[in-house]
Amino acid sequence: MAARLARPETLSRAPSRALSPAPGSRPDSLARGKLGLVPLYAALDGLAPNSEWDVSGHHILKDATFTGPAGTAGLFSGGLAGFGVAAALMGRRAGRYGKVLGRLDTAVGPVAGHDLIDGTAGAAVYLLMRPPSPGLEAVARELVRGASACPPFPMRRIPPGWSVGDGYADCGLAHGVAGPLAVLSLLSGHVGELARPAVQALAEWLLDAAVQDEWGTAWPAGVDGTRTYPSPRRASWCYGVPGVARALWLAGEALDEPRYRRAARDAMAGLLEAPDGWGLDSLGVCHGLAGLLLMTATFAGAEWGPANAREGGGFGAAVEVLFDRLCAAYDSRLPLGFDVAGTGLLTGAAGIALALLAVTDAPEAASMFLAA
Repeated sequence: MAARLARPETLSRAPSRALSPAPGSRPDSLARGKLGLVPLYAALDGLAPNSEWDVSGHHILKDATFTGPAGTAGLFSGGLAGFGVAAALMGRRAGRYGKVLGRLDTAVGPVAGHDLIDGTAGAAVYLLMRPPSPGLEAVARELVRGASACPPFPMRRIPPGWSVGDGYADCGLAHGVAGPLAVLSLLSGHVGELARPAVQALAEWLLDAAVQDEWGTAWPAGVDGTRTYPSPRRASWCYGVPGVARALWLAGEALDEPRYRRAARDAMAGLLEAPDGWGLDSLGVCHGLAGLLLMTATFAGAEWGPANAREGGGFGAAVEVLFDRLCAAYDSRLPLGFDVAGTGLLTGAAGIALALLAVTDAPEAASMFLAA
């Protein structure tokens, strides 16, 4: 079943029916809006270039609107960076959108906050897809500045109902230290001398924040210097082991530091071995099965190569299990094909479909999740 669902001709029947936009979704949001369909259409266009996926993607890009001042929002929550990522992916095969992307290259830069969802780390993801520009060094400098704080990137927004002490810092990939660490690790190939000291400092901070249990290393959602906050063994992209481990792996690659790679690999292996310890509450990328699949596939790809991420033992075997579980959740009777609320990349059906493609035929499709 997994192989059948992964075929382009099988997925190509789904978006028009199963991936129709949810009522009230924002067209400018990769996370939950119709814009999130564009990266999926771009991946499908690469696999089936004569199926007019580029036309569908173009219509969404043409209709996209921005609800705030230009540049105030980052990657996933709406705004220039998210639109730029969608356009860059959609135009890659045919070389389209050169003029608008050129304007975005000069407009995208540091924004309020540091995080991957709507902050500077997310803006950097777009710039990393584009030719080097002054904005690339500007976002690197802003992230380095935040990394030098004590604690690094102190949290501006506390989850509802939480009571935390002074100096609270989030550990996760979506909102916390792991996001800037992953981005700075990728930026080190462009601005190495600027980024590398911050990469090392953030990686060491995350290792210090780790907790240990019978299954090995895990990370809390955050720390405030005296306490840790839930949930250390959550298996989600946004919080917990997978996102943090991915960031540490990228840090190990950037600095050629085997200790970081080993810590990341061991933490992921322990997570996957823990029985009923995943703490997932959805099928989507952000805090669900699709996100765990994407993160596991990056570790399998490191062992076997991206084209063979589902082969062999270890992480490859785990990818196969997760892939089959996600395929089994598809239900043609549901409006979106999966039990999700919308079409977006983080919590919706487009993200699930893209995750399936990313571990089969289109590994570059996961670039905006820092998983390619």
